[in-house]
Amino acid sequence: MVSANTPGPRSEFVMNAIQETSKGDVSLVAVYGATSFDLFHVGESVRTAFDSRSDLVSHLSDLAEETRREFMERGLFSGLSPVQNSVEYRFEDEGDYAVLQVYCGGRGMLLFVEEDEPVEPLVKTASHLLGGM
Repeated sequence: MVSANTPGPRSEFVMNAIQETSKGDVSLVAVYGATSFDLFHVGESVRTAFDSRSDLVSHLSDLAEETRREFMERGLFSGLSPVQNSVEYRFEDEGDYAVLQVYCGGRGMLLFVEEDEPVEPLVKTASHLLGGM
């Protein structure tokens, strides 16, 4: 069982697995735990969409917190306490890219991908990287 407070997977391992799984361009990869946030890859299109790195990190931190809260509340209100192996995800089209958020065992991954990217393979890869399934 992996704690959300322990260090996450190594950057090169994450990037290799995501690039092998993805059919298209992945313009952002970030992993977060209960107390940490690791930005593994920021593509040029994402860099130009934000005024500064601090604006990007602030935006991603807000997404991560929203995801944590939503998935934890959903688990609690459904009568099930969140467990290490449960995997939740959300996929939203943001116009120039789509945001895939995967949450598993208190740890999450944010991916900015192309709008037509097949989601299920990336969710499976992300959940493995996060220590689930």
